[in-house]
Amino acid sequence: MKKLTFIIGLILLTFGNLSAQKTENKVVCFKSDMDCANCEKTITEHLKFEKGVKDLKIDHSSNTIYIEYKAGKNTDEGFAKAIEKKGYKAEKISKADYDKVLKETAEKGHGHEAEVHKVRNN
Repeated sequence: MKKLTFIIGLILLTFGNLSAQKTENKVVCFKSDMDCANCEKTITEHLKFEKGVKDLKIDHSSNTIYIEYKAGKNTDEGFAKAIEKKGYKAEKISKADYDKVLKETAEKGHGHEAEVHKVRNN
């Protein structure tokens, strides 16, 4: 009887630990070729329904895409294919490069406003 109780306890402990383990989230970043806010919206609407997406940041002014997703639900390559399926480039970059591009874009400002302003002044 002691042996049976020990085995049942061991099984319960094992399954309890398995269910308590959380699925790790992964992050993938891409450099793309968006032209405008509509491009950004198109990619956002498409990617938000991809499996495993937890967080999604898409910025057309820096042409960057940040995706946080559940490991095991999707892959970096799967997201690249999903972006390319919509007709956009999906060049994988590191998180450090993503942060650098965002910082540089913020420092120099968004180029489209300057172009629009220039057209209005002519």
